[in-house]
Amino acid sequence: MTTGEYILTVFEEKKASRVIYERDEAAAYDAAQLISGSFTSPLYETLWENFYDMDAITQHLEAIYDSGNHFGLVYFIFILANAVDYSIPLQFTEMSANDSLVPILSAAIIEDWLEYDSTCEATEYEG
Repeated sequence: MTTGEYILTVFEEKKASRVIYERDEAAAYDAAQLISGSFTSPLYETLWENFYDMDAITQHLEAIYDSGNHFGLVYFIFILANAVDYSIPLQFTEMSANDSLVPILSAAIIEDWLEYDSTCEATEYEG
């Protein structure tokens, strides 16, 4: 998904979601975990394979999340994916367009990211 497509999808979702629905927190978090789980570790690996500084990225994501800037975290993930031509799922875009779901998506992403970061063992290649 290109940046232009992402923006158009967000605007379309915002128009479509003008009706406010009662939110089921547990179901929303389950959906966010599924969405995050489908792309977080492959995105992490793709960034690492492209020689991005994973420690700096992880620290930045933690700082964004700790500051309560959930939109910033979600958009930074999109920017990272776009930087390495990694396609994020449409459901990510749809959820990121819903103001009440962004904090839930942000929490799922940081949880998955930190879990993967703590278990990922980067291998150094001898050259």
